[in-house]
Amino acid sequence: MGDIVLSIVAKLAEYTVGPILDHARYLCCFNNIAGNLPNAKEELELTRNSVKERVEEAIMRTEIIEPAVEKWLKDVEKVLEEVHMLQGRISEVSKSYFRRQFQYFLTKEIARKIEKMAQLNHNSKFEPFSKIAELPGMKYYSSKDFVRFKSRESTYENLLEALKDKSACTIGLVGLGGSGKTTLAKEVGKKAEELKLFEKVVMATVSQTPNITSIQMQIADKLGLKFEEKTEEGRAQRLSERLRTGTTLLILDDVWEKLEFEAIGIPYNENNKGCGVILTTRSREVCISMQCQTIIELNLLAGNEAWDLFKLNANITDESPYALKGVATKIVDECKGLAIAIVTVGSTLKGKTVKEWELALSRLKDSEPLDIPKGLRSPYACLGLSYDNLTNELAKSLFLLCSIFPEDHEIDLEDLFRFGKGMGLPGTFGTMEKARREMQIAVSILIDCYLLLEASKKERVKMHDMVRDVALWIASKTGKAILASTGMDPRMLLEDETIKDKRAISLWDLKNGQLLDDDQLNCPSLEILLFHSTEVDFDVSNACFERLKMIKILAILTSSLIWRRRELMKPFGTSYLSLSLPQSMESLQNLHTLCLRGHILGDISILESLQALEVLDLRNSSFIELPNGIASLKKLKLLDLFNCVIREHNAYEVIGRCLQLNELYLCIYLCAYEEFPHNISLSRLERYVLNFKMYSQSWTDMMEEHRPCRALCINGFNASVQSFISLPIKDFFQKAEYLHLRDLKGGYENVIPSMVPQGMNHLTFLILEDCPEIKCVFDGTTMQTEDAFSSLVILRLYELDNLEEVFNDPSSRCSLKSLEELSIESCRQLYNISFPKNSKLCHLKFLTIDHCPMLTCIFKPSIVQTLELLEQVTISDCFELKQIIEEVEEGSVDYVSSQSHTSLMLPKLRTLTILRCHSLEYIFPMCYAHGLASLEELNIGFCDKLKYVFGSEKEHDLRVYQHQSHPQTNIHINFLNLETLRLTELPNLVEIWPKYFDPHLPNLKELQCIDCPRLPDSWVRRVMIIDSDLQQDSTTTVIYFSKMIISLMAHN
Repeated sequence: MGDIVLSIVAKLAEYTVGPILDHARYLCCFNNIAGNLPNAKEELELTRNSVKERVEEAIMRTEIIEPAVEKWLKDVEKVLEEVHMLQGRISEVSKSYFRRQFQYFLTKEIARKIEKMAQLNHNSKFEPFSKIAELPGMKYYSSKDFVRFKSRESTYENLLEALKDKSACTIGLVGLGGSGKTTLAKEVGKKAEELKLFEKVVMATVSQTPNITSIQMQIADKLGLKFEEKTEEGRAQRLSERLRTGTTLLILDDVWEKLEFEAIGIPYNENNKGCGVILTTRSREVCISMQCQTIIELNLLAGNEAWDLFKLNANITDESPYALKGVATKIVDECKGLAIAIVTVGSTLKGKTVKEWELALSRLKDSEPLDIPKGLRSPYACLGLSYDNLTNELAKSLFLLCSIFPEDHEIDLEDLFRFGKGMGLPGTFGTMEKARREMQIAVSILIDCYLLLEASKKERVKMHDMVRDVALWIASKTGKAILASTGMDPRMLLEDETIKDKRAISLWDLKNGQLLDDDQLNCPSLEILLFHSTEVDFDVSNACFERLKMIKILAILTSSLIWRRRELMKPFGTSYLSLSLPQSMESLQNLHTLCLRGHILGDISILESLQALEVLDLRNSSFIELPNGIASLKKLKLLDLFNCVIREHNAYEVIGRCLQLNELYLCIYLCAYEEFPHNISLSRLERYVLNFKMYSQSWTDMMEEHRPCRALCINGFNASVQSFISLPIKDFFQKAEYLHLRDLKGGYENVIPSMVPQGMNHLTFLILEDCPEIKCVFDGTTMQTEDAFSSLVILRLYELDNLEEVFNDPSSRCSLKSLEELSIESCRQLYNISFPKNSKLCHLKFLTIDHCPMLTCIFKPSIVQTLELLEQVTISDCFELKQIIEEVEEGSVDYVSSQSHTSLMLPKLRTLTILRCHSLEYIFPMCYAHGLASLEELNIGFCDKLKYVFGSEKEHDLRVYQHQSHPQTNIHINFLNLETLRLTELPNLVEIWPKYFDPHLPNLKELQCIDCPRLPDSWVRRVMIIDSDLQQDSTTTVIYFSKMIISLMAHN
């Protein structure tokens, strides 16, 4: 009984004494508690910044942020804003005569805010933080090459019906190479995905030599599956478990032989109905051996369809000469209905004379290649004709050169150039720039003739596998025989009797790195020798090259040309491959191009002896030192040391003496010399990519996508303004197309004119990051050069703590006529962008402004008139932003101009996002609403003072008065493309548009309104009444309005 009494007493004390002590603290400890507030706020701000950095990194990795993280950030922004206001009240109370009366309640609120911030800090560890965004699936593939033919409708429908029949787990699509199997399979996959026959549709390319790991990785990538297993068998088991979950359609393209599904990880038994397979193949035997339940044959095109396809590609119309059409029909007959032959021959002959067409027909009829299968003779002859009809000799040579790459390989045009230059192909003599121009013309010719195809990435091409077969056949027939193989043991070369006649040997994905042991390869005519492996160290015998004196190109590779850092190169964390250079390399005195990529090379002094060398590519390799003798190689034009580890001595001194260079690609890690080489002067350089200590994902992404000719990326450049003008490095700055500077020092308050007084008219990309001395980017007050930044396409400014304005151009010397993207983030002192007065932003498409708390306005009306292509605007965390478009006085020149051009304002704007701009009272003046015909998505959130979306308060009051006087004059506004309208936490929003607006929203699909307490319910009903279309043939979208859940009828 006593214990119970004691327990009750203790509990009573807890509920009485504790609160009494708290109240006493609130009365007596105001200064102590208030003094803790700034520290708590600063700690939370640091945590918030750390979380936001993680968010940005996750977004760069195309990951989706977890809702809990987004909610936490929203809560933090809210409490920080409340603390900011609380600090203002503290300051006011401290000065007040009656401060004692208010301190109790204020101290209590401060304590609660400190506790809230501590709680948010404590809850800032998120697991998981983000997740990988799903890939687009079959939507990724374009339908531009798909032509719907009547004879193929049944094939298309049969494939779909077979997919609907769940008993048919494996379906074979059989047809001749180049008949259109891949294109049709993609279209069927897209339709199956659209009809939701499967939860996932995944396409993987198999090729003539199946690579189990490659197939597994292709499927896993598109399923969002990450392998931890290191072996093929382990990955197969993991993939099988994933494919047994849900329903998946696998399209296995270009299957040449029986595939072991179990080895890949594809479930295959009677009990598994969730995984369907379509395989495309040239052989019915493959379908039978793989026990396809349904085999569907894709026939060649019928006569009329072949003729229609040929006319489309040869540009034959009803007005074309009769004689030309007569020859054309005969050529179509010779193509035998093969789609790829029809397309390539038609494209080749487009625009040619009747005589050239007659000659083409004669060649087709006379062509009888006996060394190819009978069924392929006509298509081979057709594709061979495309080659014969090429008038550009460089294009012909490049076509054959492309066949040294494996099937389905995406050929980097830079690799093609370096190999073509080494071969001395027609048109590649003279300067490197001239050779590149000739190469670009030749590649364009091949693409136009469909002998090359555009790949998934810019600056890459690929070959249809049948076209590649034809190229190998032509090379053999013309005395330029090529041995191109995948997975072959190089020692087998010694047993091949035909090897002595080869002009090129290209072995990919080697599993054995012993290159010929001590035997010598007897290939007196060999000009190209290429070995590739990502798995094995290369062991090159000392005598390997002694009898290969005619070699012009030697490439021992672990990868194609890539820009990533070395630790990202290898799957499963494997290390560099080792390679020792043999003494017999001295005999390669005819060697023009040497590529040794991704190797631990050790001593490379032997390279000093290669006097004919024009291209030296050591990208992603490691070696002891750069030999001094490199500077003595008089013919050396291109030096690639990108992502190289050079362990000893100052490589920059050697490079500085290479005055003969036309091209330099430089990014050295762990170099003994760690200062930026200000004194490098290479006057003959036409192209350069120089990276000094700038290791960022954005850099590699940019190089992969854009490939600028002259790029300069420097972290920690530190040369004074006074000395910079006399440094040789200044020429690199002035000629650069891409310039990325981080932590710039030396007293530079601007880029132009402090760094480059003459302007930067070649510059297309400019990125400034964490440069605390920069106050503006362009200062035209002392400039003499006209039209600075005339070629600038992308401008990104990050964390420039003292940037006050971007442009200071009273003389209007900066038009920005090419600018497409402007991003400004975390520039805390920026008060005005100050677009140049006469700037014409007619190409600006993307505008992002984030965390610029002092910025008050963005555009003047005169600038808005030039924004003809602006598509996307995102403005966030600009707390002092009062106007997006500057408000001008009625009657002023700007006002009259803005009123007279409103129908042309922002005609291409698709997405507008405004977040956490707490001083903003309206988004756009009402006159701009008419021009937003392309607007698809409008997101506005967390703007405390926002009252209106369209129209200022003055405009609303004036127009309401006018409407009361003339109630019949409603204004009709068409938002024909608006699909999404989201309004979130806008406590003072009272209207989206005025009452006298009749908005037409025929395509609105999503309407979301959260925590907008002053916005009346009537505006939702008004939208539904005005747009009667919303109430028919529709589905229900749930929206949130204040504390109610409303169902709004919206189109599918």
